[in-house]
Amino acid sequence: MRSIPTRPWAHGLVLAAVLTVGACTDSDPSTVQTAPDGTAADDGAPTFGFQALDPGAVTVTALEQGEIDIALLFSTVGAIAAKDLVVLEDDRGLQGSENIVPLVRSDAVDATAAEVLDGVSAALSTEEITELNQRVDGEKMDPDVVAREYLDQEGLLEVASPRGSGSLVVGSFNFTESQIVAELYAQALEANGYDVTVEANLGSREQVVFPAISSGELDIVPEYIQSLLNFLDPDAGSVTPEEGVERVEALLPEGLELLEPSAAQDQNALVVTAETAERLGLRTVSDLLTVDEPLVLGGPPECPERPLCIPGYEEVYGLRFDA
Repeated sequence: MRSIPTRPWAHGLVLAAVLTVGACTDSDPSTVQTAPDGTAADDGAPTFGFQALDPGAVTVTALEQGEIDIALLFSTVGAIAAKDLVVLEDDRGLQGSENIVPLVRSDAVDATAAEVLDGVSAALSTEEITELNQRVDGEKMDPDVVAREYLDQEGLLEVASPRGSGSLVVGSFNFTESQIVAELYAQALEANGYDVTVEANLGSREQVVFPAISSGELDIVPEYIQSLLNFLDPDAGSVTPEEGVERVEALLPEGLELLEPSAAQDQNALVVTAETAERLGLRTVSDLLTVDEPLVLGGPPECPERPLCIPGYEEVYGLRFDA
């Protein structure tokens, strides 16, 4: 039977994350940024502020209440459609292929478990994960309940007899979608005879989750191809899913591997309210260069360091942030 314990190692890593998360590199407003075609960005572009926020519902609430003007959200957050928010088009192609994919420890995940996880990936689409997110964030359902209903609907719990054995630990990041997918993995594995522990809502990739799976504290984590690639190689450009898997596997520490990616894709997105979009004439990320007032971006604490967050928007778009 699956359990969700409180582990001392997790508290230690989360504490480390809290103590170190403030360390970031300030952007230099005097630096002229360049676009991908080599042209200089507008040197008169405004400098935007940054407010560190927990991912998901907290960021959406801050945007609605006017505490921030722009939100860094995942593109599959159900609140985008539910609250008539506007996603700014990534017109210079900063974000790459963010397909959800199982990252596993090779010595823990046998062929049967890998087949089960690949089956979950094969069933999951972008539209479906968006709907599952909305059921948790919008309808306030528990991630484990939402996951079980989806697996039952897709026939992924229909196993005549246990096919595997042994214990596995599945971890998740600190946002709704990751918790849902971790439950999908865990419950599908349970149905096939595995004893599964879920370590949910652990924290960020950089400070908690990747160190935990690298050290063997976790066996399985739902990952994102482009973000994982940029974590392993900050200079990596945008990739297709196939390219991303190949390049990630070449960079992973020994003992870690990716299984089959799903069609479900969840990219970083800059989001504003409909009122802000209309007032400032915002349709694309590049339109932010024409804004004549200082706005505030809200995003995860790691945003000032992540290549697909503030550093990417500064380098690719020439935007400036006081972060």
